[in-house]
Amino acid sequence: MSAVHDPRTGEVVGHIPLLTSHDVPEIAHRATAALPGWSAVPVDTRCAILTELARLIAARPAHLGTRFALETGKTLAQAEAELDRAAETFGWTAAAATEATAGRTISGGDGLQRQVLVDPVGPVLAILASNFPAVILARKLAPALAMGCTVVVKAPETTPSVVREIADLATKAGLPADVVQVVFTDPVGSAALVARPEFPLVSFTGSHHTGQLVAAGAAGHLADCVLELGGHAPAILLEDADLATAVPALVASKFSSAGQSCAAPSRFLVHERIHAEFVERFRESVPALDCHLDGTMGPLHTEARRDEVHALVRDAVERGATVVTGGRVPPGAGWYYPATVLTEVPAESRVLHEEPFGPIAPILSFTDEDQAVATANGTPFGLGAFVFGDQARATALAERLNAGRVSVNCATGADPMSPLSGRGLSGYGYEGGLEGLAAFGRLKVIQQPL
Repeated sequence: MSAVHDPRTGEVVGHIPLLTSHDVPEIAHRATAALPGWSAVPVDTRCAILTELARLIAARPAHLGTRFALETGKTLAQAEAELDRAAETFGWTAAAATEATAGRTISGGDGLQRQVLVDPVGPVLAILASNFPAVILARKLAPALAMGCTVVVKAPETTPSVVREIADLATKAGLPADVVQVVFTDPVGSAALVARPEFPLVSFTGSHHTGQLVAAGAAGHLADCVLELGGHAPAILLEDADLATAVPALVASKFSSAGQSCAAPSRFLVHERIHAEFVERFRESVPALDCHLDGTMGPLHTEARRDEVHALVRDAVERGATVVTGGRVPPGAGWYYPATVLTEVPAESRVLHEEPFGPIAPILSFTDEDQAVATANGTPFGLGAFVFGDQARATALAERLNAGRVSVNCATGADPMSPLSGRGLSGYGYEGGLEGLAAFGRLKVIQQPL
């Protein structure tokens, strides 16, 4: 059994049984046995089930958002917004799947006709992170089901309710038994799942350290992987950036879910002419800690995460950084950490090289664009980035950044209709868009005389 905690109090609010490695072969067998029946279901019928699932999530019972916020530490508004995004993802995928599965016919000059078919890749293992479990589930489960795959979902033990309830809603929407199986397990059980040859594709979201282990484990049977790993997103503000637009957008993106997002801005590179004004505006705009579900920023998800965030701040301060606001563990129960703004951060500070995954905003200054680009590209991560300034200049600079997604004069999250992929230690493979659907398919060519 694994304990489930309320991050606002640190108290245990439930327990979840864990799958053992001895149970893994049966789980893999059931996923394999369910594949022929599900893949034979017409794509229109599969998509109708996804559309109904999207409707059920959108019309969810009130307790789902409340429980989701309780287990994650999110505010209620953030939890509800994530559930809405999950519903949107299922709905968009249902609408796009017909195009992704269509295949095509090729006629050459050699007297042969070639039909390109799209088959499901097979049973899929989907491993979720705890920071956005509803959206991450939707971004893996929706395309897998649409393409005709069965799915074993290794859900996070610390946030079990939302994944189980969405799986229950999928059953209500018409999904047959064993097409989706939700399991909870420890690292030994996870490794056993990854190593099973029944899974030709492993889709994983989490840290780059664990992602490397997943890739190594899947390599034993040459399984493909889609790895959405950590990030260290730079936010570059040129001297002509509109701070009235940039500051609220970046604050919202940075501190949503207490900064526990791999795509959130985590290094702020500000032109020296506007650096002081940006720091002051940013400081005045950061959210306050709030123990209520309807507050502005909740706690970190685990005590270990809170302690690691504070260690990064201490390291930067010991090297000479200045704390503009925050930087102290508040007294009382729960795993809270305040929105923390740092300036004069030495280049060797850990927070500039390790994914902070928390409410820390180190703000640096630069004098020219080449310097900003070099600093932005100076980590092994390449998931997201942000640029604010004159639209043409900012867009030209965005093309020079080593990142899978660059937001220019905006700071919105990932959407279901466009592909997202990391570079370097941020992973590989695509989620979202037609490219994300294609990851769950395999092409077959049937050729015959005309």
